[in-house]
Amino acid sequence: MIAVLHLLLSLILAWNISAALPAFLKPRFKSRLSVFVRTALLYFICLFPIVPDFVQTYIVSYIFFLIYIFLFFNEEKEKNITFSVIFFSVIGSWSFLSSWWIKRIAGSNIPIGITTLIAILLIVLAFLYFSIFRVYFRQVADSMLLKFFTKRMWNYSTFIALSPSVIVLILVSSPPRNLVFLQMLTFFSIALSTVIFPLLYQMGRSAKLAEENSRLTARSEYYQGIEAQQQEIRKIKHDIMNHLTVVATYLDLGEYDKAMDYLKEIGTRFSGLTKQYTPSTLINAILNYKKQKAESLGIELDIKADITVKTDDTEIDLCTLISNTLDNAIEADPPDKKILLEMLDDGEKLLFSVTNRYEKKIEKNEDGSFISSKADKQNHGLGIKNIEEAVARMNGKITVTAENGIFRVYAEVPTRK
Repeated sequence: MIAVLHLLLSLILAWNISAALPAFLKPRFKSRLSVFVRTALLYFICLFPIVPDFVQTYIVSYIFFLIYIFLFFNEEKEKNITFSVIFFSVIGSWSFLSSWWIKRIAGSNIPIGITTLIAILLIVLAFLYFSIFRVYFRQVADSMLLKFFTKRMWNYSTFIALSPSVIVLILVSSPPRNLVFLQMLTFFSIALSTVIFPLLYQMGRSAKLAEENSRLTARSEYYQGIEAQQQEIRKIKHDIMNHLTVVATYLDLGEYDKAMDYLKEIGTRFSGLTKQYTPSTLINAILNYKKQKAESLGIELDIKADITVKTDDTEIDLCTLISNTLDNAIEADPPDKKILLEMLDDGEKLLFSVTNRYEKKIEKNEDGSFISSKADKQNHGLGIKNIEEAVARMNGKITVTAENGIFRVYAEVPTRK
């Protein structure tokens, strides 16, 4: 009967975990055979007993489960690791609890009737909990907003999700003699594993709000750029009669070269207002706006852009990259009053670079991140982080250097024709 009880509890555990996992992780294989194999292998992992006083059983079981996750689910490395920790916290807690009860039943001399009753209660408890568990997880998964998570957020989630596993490891390595306390801690570990999901929901919601705020900021700068252009156009229109009078005077005097030069100067002012750097209207507006902002502060912003591919899929993240990088460079107030922005696509990736000189001492944290030189450090110094997260969302890579008085942000972002 002991063997049958272990088989049934492991089956309930494996069946429900196998049903819940695809709600959060994309299966690598979708055929019926692969689903059967996936469930069968998870059943084998759940059969592996986590025995008190043997930490190795927990660690080995988790290693098998981690390999299982990477084998059957096609997601980012950080996401796979996070959910492997979360779900194994549930698996490990239940396996430890059932192994402990099975060991107690097997080593007791209580009548067979009471033993059978305890076994039935364990099966019913496992069945009820995991039935609710599976339905709850599927409902939560629909509103998790996981697509907005950054790699840093996945790392934080993994760290938080380790808490239940640490509790179980402590229980496995040094089981308390107080049986009630042991049961309470085990159930607390299981409950804590479940509570992590609402926390992930809140993190996803915060990430979504941050992206929406980024979109609003980009749109705001777009409209500010358009308004600045309109004001300049209105100024030129207001002075158009004066301009025409000057041209007519040059023509009357026969000074045709001066008239031509004057017309070219006016044409340059018009063309500069609506210069096209990329196929994206939004990015062009932001670049024009930043250029005007820099010039109003006496800073020359040299923009060298050669972009032919459309950037619709990454437009907002590119705007975040451009806006934050240029804002940082403008606020740095380069001693030579020059900023260089370069954007180029080589057919496979977009190469982005902003370079400016600096005089102030630049400090770094122990992890290599830059420390804001502003007095209000709590609300500043987030530009680089926003840039790094935007590049990460585009599956790109970024390098920030400050050497020999030159500050440079360099990023490579995959493009799609």
